[in-house]
Amino acid sequence: MDNNKLRNSGYQISDRVQFGGVFEPEKCKQIAKQVMDLYDSNKDGFIEQNEIAMMLSDAYRAMNKGFNPTSQDVSNCQSILDRKSTGRVHSEDIEQLVQKYFSGQPPAQPVKRVPEKLSRIAQERLEVARRIFKFVDKDGSGFLTEEEVPELLKETYKHMGMNDYQPTKEDVVIWIQMTDSDGDGKVTLEDYEQLVLDSLRKQGISLE
Repeated sequence: MDNNKLRNSGYQISDRVQFGGVFEPEKCKQIAKQVMDLYDSNKDGFIEQNEIAMMLSDAYRAMNKGFNPTSQDVSNCQSILDRKSTGRVHSEDIEQLVQKYFSGQPPAQPVKRVPEKLSRIAQERLEVARRIFKFVDKDGSGFLTEEEVPELLKETYKHMGMNDYQPTKEDVVIWIQMTDSDGDGKVTLEDYEQLVLDSLRKQGISLE
């Protein structure tokens, strides 16, 4: 049965998964492959934005809800799934998502380290980020929780001259999902530093 027939029949990957169940890593890989086979329509090994939109619509349909995702919805979803900040969703990203929610242990994330030698602009951005993080982390725990992130976002936007920015709860949740490398719901300084560096890379700014 090809992908179009699967969609037309109303079949969903979620029909075969008991949400909240725990699968072995190998089973999670199989589920991730099914997701890729279903939504990677041009078989290039990536899920593009139009395919993400279809995936979101199908996910809501599986919950008996109609949903027509906006371009912002698709962009937010892509940012969450694209853990390596490559601009595209790879099969490994889907596998990590499945492992996170359906396996007893999420896959280990590679440790990213700040390069020893940085360009002047990268170093300046990191210094600002570290000052903001330290200011918000008032209890000195070394990480930020969902309750502390809104202040960090407001301070960050204030530094960019946007003093009136008020993050919504959705903004906070999406930001944590993009930044939290190990999925424990907490954002460390290292997570925040990597977000800053990834942002510079996406802007085409050299880090070294």
